[in-house]
Amino acid sequence: MVNIIFFLMNKMDFLSLAQTKLKNLIFLVAILPLILVGCKDDPTPTPTEPGINSLDTLTNFTGLVVPKTGSITFSMDYQFAGVPIIFESKNYVNAAKDTFTINALKHYLSNITLTKSNGSKLNLGTYHLLNPQAPGSTIFTIDNVPAGHYTGMQIALGIDSTRNYGGLQEGALDPSWGMFWTWNTGYIFFRINGNASAGKSFSYDLGGSEHLVRVNMDLTTYKVKSVNPRLGMLMDVNELFQNPENISFEKDGYTIHSNSDGPIVKVSANMLDMVSVKFLEN
Repeated sequence: MVNIIFFLMNKMDFLSLAQTKLKNLIFLVAILPLILVGCKDDPTPTPTEPGINSLDTLTNFTGLVVPKTGSITFSMDYQFAGVPIIFESKNYVNAAKDTFTINALKHYLSNITLTKSNGSKLNLGTYHLLNPQAPGSTIFTIDNVPAGHYTGMQIALGIDSTRNYGGLQEGALDPSWGMFWTWNTGYIFFRINGNASAGKSFSYDLGGSEHLVRVNMDLTTYKVKSVNPRLGMLMDVNELFQNPENISFEKDGYTIHSNSDGPIVKVSANMLDMVSVKFLEN
């Protein structure tokens, strides 16, 4: 009997202890979410330092640095052997001793391509018709120029083959500007005409994709950092008639009106050094 009593008492103690442990477990389960919430990281992120623009801090460089997306304003001035051109009234003499006036001058300038310091190319992909007798056409701005370090530039004095035979187009490539031959022969890239000696006149219309002139220019003689730089170019029309070939009206002809006329191959070769950079500034 005594053993039975002790057994029942121990059983009651065990049940009491189990109930206590169960209560404690329930309590812990109940407050656990509160503990976890209290231990969570602050949901507000800690501000980080803004990234450093390496182009902004670049100091040891040559050429043009555009530290962030910007725009470049281009312009073209015109001269003959170092003297500004005066249209229709002033006489000029070329290397072949031809005397002549310049009555009209128009040309395309397209596919301005910047060379980065690592040698890669960036074609800005625009087309412009320049006419120094309409000064507003000889200055233009290209927007959304990507950030970069640029050490050189190439321009095309004409239209690339894709657009040259691209059919009816708009803007500077609208045929109504009068710089177009036919759908098969494409655009007139460069036009110059005037009066020559002995009562004669000359008229050169240069074109044909095989005669497209691409001029390369070095920018490393400058050191400019700007998001809105200005780049001025200079065209010396005297170079049209010399170096490497002297052009003589009497020997080579007074007219070029197709992509196979007269001295077109020699004239196109002369044009490779006709344009240079005049200035690059903020």
